[in-house]
Amino acid sequence: LEPRSHRALMSSLRALLIAAAAATSGARTVVPQPAALTRLQRLRGGNVLATPPDGFDGAVAAGSKKAAMPADKVFRLGVFSGVHIGFGALLMLTVGGACPGLAESNPGLHKLVLGAFGLPFGLMMTLLSGAELFTGNTALVTMALIEGKATTAGLVKSWVSSYAGNLAGSLLLAGLVSAAGGLPGGGGA
Repeated sequence: LEPRSHRALMSSLRALLIAAAAATSGARTVVPQPAALTRLQRLRGGNVLATPPDGFDGAVAAGSKKAAMPADKVFRLGVFSGVHIGFGALLMLTVGGACPGLAESNPGLHKLVLGAFGLPFGLMMTLLSGAELFTGNTALVTMALIEGKATTAGLVKSWVSSYAGNLAGSLLLAGLVSAAGGLPGGGGA
């Protein structure tokens, strides 16, 4: 490395270590920042990441909002999420599963390809669309309930509606794929 790039790297590492120490100790430390801050950094007072307490407070707020949502809206958004996760699984089977030679020659790489095209794609579609996934509702609404920002009725409504929506969406996609003959072979032994 050139001396200038080495100094920049060491400065970045130092700032990272200071931030990590501040986050674990709970102390508020000013970390030297570059002159041009991103919009996210400006919103968070120069920090790129939220501190653990801020992250938890954000999760509780999101859980409270989800608990207050009408059941029919949670169900509809749950259907979308069920389709998204199902589509991720379909990609995993059609793209990753279409590599039988790779499975024989390099099983580890084959498993990586399977994983790279499955759940990550479905989760990304769910996150970008704002759909309701049961696992997220389980975590967020439970935190809101524990913190007194949601009711037990809101928790149960959120869980039941999102689970039913996820199930309906996944079954809808499975039915469409089956009717279209999208997965030949049927998975039999």
